Amino acid sequence: MAAALPAHAVVGGSAATRGQFAPIVGIQRGTAQHSCTGTLIAANRVLTAASCADGTTAAALKVVAGRHHLSGTTPNQQTVEVAQIVKHSGYQASTHANDLAILKLKSSVTLDGTYVALADLPTSAAGSPTGNVTVAGWGATREGGQVSDSLQWVQVPTVTTAQCKTAYGPSAIYPGMICAGDFVTGGKGDCTLDAGGPVLKGRILVGVYSWARGCGRLLSPGVSSGVSYYRNWIDANVS
Repeated sequence: MAAALPAHAVVGGSAATRGQFAPIVGIQRGTAQHSCTGTLIAANRVLTAASCADGTTAAALKVVAGRHHLSGTTPNQQTVEVAQIVKHSGYQASTHANDLAILKLKSSVTLDGTYVALADLPTSAAGSPTGNVTVAGWGATREGGQVSDSLQWVQVPTVTTAQCKTAYGPSAIYPGMICAGDFVTGGKGDCTLDAGGPVLKGRILVGVYSWARGCGRLLSPGVSSGVSYYRNWIDANVS
């Protein structure tokens, strides 16, 4: 399959306003200020990519809800330790197949509906999203750059499975993967340090970002795990 290169970003986007993405959380690993992104689906449950938990334990992870800037402390910010990592049993690090995990938190965050809130989930019958979707995270604003201090977001068009297979090769795109990016001109998208972050259709969490070739490159859409496809797995493992 095509290699997922180590770029790091939401590129071509804009700074979010505080509370614009209330369900989004930052994930810290060890002493790292930011290592991945996730989305609150319950007061004590975070949906993220399984790759965000590769080579680590629950004890090494913390979730930061209500965060806007990486530096300092945002009002309403809450940091909670992780009690358990539940990876999809079919996850394969080498192929990114079934790249989905639920982080079970040691305690619930306080939901205020403005700065800390839950994402809406699609039904299992909803299918893959079409049209434009929104991605968000603290990744750098250019390929190979540093993380962004402020939360960034950008809107990108979805692309068909056929287009995604053309970009990466038929064997690289597995069932459950959805793709989005500026396929024709490039310049918009997210990458490595935004792994696990939300792909949103309005307020609905339609995808969990997994991988891409570079960052917002031409003919290189971002690949995510489709939430509708995995809804039954999520429901079975969220309790």
